Amino acid sequence: MTPPRGVRVERLLGRLVVDHLGVAAGRVEDIVIEPDGEAYRVTHVILGPEGRVARMFAFGYQLPTLRAVGLGRKPRTRRLPWAWLDLTDPEHPRLRPKVA
Repeated sequence: MTPPRGVRVERLLGRLVVDHLGVAAGRVEDIVIEPDGEAYRVTHVILGPEGRVARMFAFGYQLPTLRAVGLGRKPRTRRLPWAWLDLTDPEHPRLRPKVA
């Protein structure tokens, strides 16, 4: 089953995604889209543990001085296929359970 069409993906930004057991997987930091004919298709979501806060502090990782003193750090993110999300309730996105 694929996610429903017509989901307002901008409303997913910052939402906490949990797995099928209710364990937090991370917050939606970004959404990857690709052209598909005259329209666009969502291909991936990027999850991170701190969500928008990670993006705000990620600039420090690009500055050598801050990295040298240990203030900058590379944010931990994960890129997940769009089809892995269960968006039956878009306010509370979940990861689909693995199919054996």
